[in-house]
Amino acid sequence: MLPVCLRKARHRPPADPAAVELLLGFSASARAVQAGLMREFGGLTDHKFIVLVVLSALAPEPSTSSRLARYAAITRPSMTKFLDDLERRRWIERRRDPDDRRMMRLHLTPAGQRAAAEAASRYVRLAADLVRPLRSADFAAFARICAGLYTAGNALHGNSPDFSPNPGSP
Repeated sequence: MLPVCLRKARHRPPADPAAVELLLGFSASARAVQAGLMREFGGLTDHKFIVLVVLSALAPEPSTSSRLARYAAITRPSMTKFLDDLERRRWIERRRDPDDRRMMRLHLTPAGQRAAAEAASRYVRLAADLVRPLRSADFAAFARICAGLYTAGNALHGNSPDFSPNPGSP
């Protein structure tokens, strides 16, 4: 389909139409999963979900926005808007570090702890439901494909982020 559309739009057809179709299919699948999860979680994005789960794992110790940004695989400036939303929901609190007043420490509230536990439980159930149709032999291949696309996507336009999809344990 895409080669026909490109030709009609006066673009050269792709040299490898199968690669183009595969990437479009992957992107459409990722958007569908993301949109479905957003509906299921009432606007709780994967980034916000990760922040809640990491803060829950660290509790009662606080964290910083830069540390959470690494776990959520986003930039520190982008983290601010996610934290603003979580604070509006009363799931986190920002407190000044008593030893370094320039630093803000992020704490999960009791409501945030409940939200994190509920979201994690629902996420585990949904993940199992979503991947149930995949054969177990496909899991390793899919993980390799996702890792490769993650690396290739971040390499576009010279982007080499200072985060990874799995920065290690909290």
